[in-house]
Amino acid sequence: MKKMSLLLLIMVSFSVSGQMEIEAKELSKKEIRALKKQKSFEKQKARYAKRGLNDWGINENAPNLVVAVREHLGSARIDFQKGLVIIRQSESFSNGQPFPLWIVDGQQYSYPPNNIAYQNIREVIVYESLAETNKWGQQGRSGVIEIKTVNNTD
Repeated sequence: MKKMSLLLLIMVSFSVSGQMEIEAKELSKKEIRALKKQKSFEKQKARYAKRGLNDWGINENAPNLVVAVREHLGSARIDFQKGLVIIRQSESFSNGQPFPLWIVDGQQYSYPPNNIAYQNIREVIVYESLAETNKWGQQGRSGVIEIKTVNNTD
């Protein structure tokens, strides 16, 4: 009797694991991409947490916006004292400023705005190349830093 119940238990476990495989195979490509994206976000959150940043890579305790989003600025040159960034040199500084254009939820700023709650920042996109910054014309020729907050995460 024990052998029979053990055999039955083994058959049921194989049946259940087989059903799980079938259910996993029935996911659509869109659902699989969403699961992969979620898993990637979880890994990124863990890396940010090790550096003392929030889930989106923002230093919520930073003294200014530039320090708060530093993780996303890559190889940009940063003046921490003044809170200014140089993403790329434009050909001629005589035509304007050497600093990037800041865009926060669609609002344009010449310098980093100081009226943003850092915990509300959800996405930081840095546009460096001329092709990427053409959309903003002369204003964006030194680069563009776009910030999307909780209020506007289109």
